Amino acid sequence: MEIKKIKITIFAPDPERKLSNGIDFDLDIKDNGTLVDALSILDKKVYENIEDNIFPIYKGLIKSYLQLIWDAEDNIIYEDCAVNAYGPQKEFMPLHEDINFNLYPNSEITIAVHAD
Repeated sequence: MEIKKIKITIFAPDPERKLSNGIDFDLDIKDNGTLVDALSILDKKVYENIEDNIFPIYKGLIKSYLQLIWDAEDNIIYEDCAVNAYGPQKEFMPLHEDINFNLYPNSEITIAVHAD
């Protein structure tokens, strides 16, 4: 199984100030991995490292990055999340249109939550 590296940066205006300045994550995911796969790996990584865990946030309602960004019922990124996703050669990845898009190796994804 091939592995690829991606970088995710997540911003969110929150009263706890945990995501206001953004947090960067470097992840290794499967070669056919999607954003949902990456967020799942991120959640696992965060929960294994308790001192880096920012959850729960938003009055204790949000307990993971998947819950913050992904609408599991409709399998989409929440509309109030702005996503800028590019491969290493600045190839655009249409993650809002296709949540199952196979992420490019060495891609960089920036997610701004509540970007109304």
